[in-house]
Amino acid sequence: MIIIGEKINGTRETVGKAIKDRNTEMIEALAMAQVEGGAEYLDVNAGTHPHEEPQDMAWLVETIQSVTKTRLCLDSTNPQALLKGIQSAERLPMINSVSGERIRVEGVLPIACEHGTDLVLLALDDNGIPETTSERLDIVGRLVSMAREGGLRDDQLFVDPLITTIATQADSGGIAIETIREIRAQFPQVHIICGLSNISFGQPSRTLINQAFAALAIEAGLDSAIMDPADQGLRNIIYSTELVLGADPDCLRYNQAHRSGVIGAPRGLPDADVDAISDAFDRLKNALSRADLVFSPKATALPAADPIGLPEKKGVTDPEANHQPIEELVSSLVEMKRDRVLELTESLIKSQTDPLEILGASRRAMGEVGRLFEEEAYFIPELILAGKMLKDIAERVKPHLTADVKSEKKGRVLIGTVAGDIHDIGKDIVVTMLDVNGYEVLDLGVDVPVERFVEATRTFKPLVVGLSGFLTLVYDPMKETIQAIRDENPGEIRFMIGGGQIDEQVMAYTGADGYGSDAIEAVKLCEKWI
Repeated sequence: MIIIGEKINGTRETVGKAIKDRNTEMIEALAMAQVEGGAEYLDVNAGTHPHEEPQDMAWLVETIQSVTKTRLCLDSTNPQALLKGIQSAERLPMINSVSGERIRVEGVLPIACEHGTDLVLLALDDNGIPETTSERLDIVGRLVSMAREGGLRDDQLFVDPLITTIATQADSGGIAIETIREIRAQFPQVHIICGLSNISFGQPSRTLINQAFAALAIEAGLDSAIMDPADQGLRNIIYSTELVLGADPDCLRYNQAHRSGVIGAPRGLPDADVDAISDAFDRLKNALSRADLVFSPKATALPAADPIGLPEKKGVTDPEANHQPIEELVSSLVEMKRDRVLELTESLIKSQTDPLEILGASRRAMGEVGRLFEEEAYFIPELILAGKMLKDIAERVKPHLTADVKSEKKGRVLIGTVAGDIHDIGKDIVVTMLDVNGYEVLDLGVDVPVERFVEATRTFKPLVVGLSGFLTLVYDPMKETIQAIRDENPGEIRFMIGGGQIDEQVMAYTGADGYGSDAIEAVKLCEKWI
């Protein structure tokens, strides 16, 4: 979800006064608060008289850019204000917006096409907002065609189906969802955007309605929203809905947002009118500041928020402090930057860096990932992704290793889920972690009978056998498997068990030598025994 912060809007009393008074501190604080709340764009709406708006827009753009490089969304129907904003912007902004109204098509669309900006398209024309989905789609189709003819790509277009309040039209939510779904079907490459809170205007407990609508709209195809990034309840819904729908590969956005506090348990009074409190606070701060009773520090004095919410790293070089590619490889792997890890690996190989040094750096990064996992700063998705990245590195480095090095393994580990159980997620993570840590692993799969374990032990000759099981009924199969293997290999093999409710009591019952609650502990057991 692309979040566009809505708070810098001159139609709000406190913001309008800040623009008039050139109160840079307030605008800077509003900008930074939204960025820290997860905004990827900041909507900039001067909302002032047409003659004053161009200069006001330029001042807003310059003021915001003094504290953040976040992209801007210039919100105006005034072509001169838009041009002034584009000229003042350091990064090409988005324009909000063009509708099917003749004056907007003639005045705003040429500016967007000439400068190649991203562009919001509104599903309305000179006749107003259509009541039906088909009428809105007709307008959208015409606008998309004109934007294409002007040289804009579909992925630069943000189509707003226009959300109206259910307070005056009971089926407005259904129409909006249907329109979103049809836009996504007909124009799969465009973005779909809306003002989420429009749906609840005039209703009590608006945030509940906004959250319900957000989840349904995201499922239908919504991928962008103009909203208050400080609305934690709405952020919770957005991140969790995308996660459930599979739109968050490796669960990275959700987990990073959790670590950085962008999502999580709501703070403060959940039923409070956040906008009213915010406005009241802004007015108070503004009055005190003008009376020289308080000093408002520049937002630039505050450290920028960690963009991915990483906890403090121990023993990992910051690539900003040390630009050596090998150290950046370590940091990038820890920070889950898969594309960058692959780029650095290829670069290091081309520069003839010792393959063992690349693998050593990668395993050093894995040690840090393991530490973060143990401290519950990282979770299973990060552990899996780190394993995938290390496999990617190993596959690229392997052709450059000598024959002797290629054959080097710490030792053999046989693993499988015992008879009667088909759970494999935990086992698969253990297999991955053992493999990337240098062990030769034979995975027998799930529901493995005792005889198959015994046979594999004869042929594979492992030093460690790992038995996995999630259900309580696996305790006896574990015990029988361990005893059967020991009957043929007394004292030669170590056994570890894991999964479900495994503890010391179960370990003693089965006769295992150790147990682990996660993949990191399994690796530690192997390091101890082999």
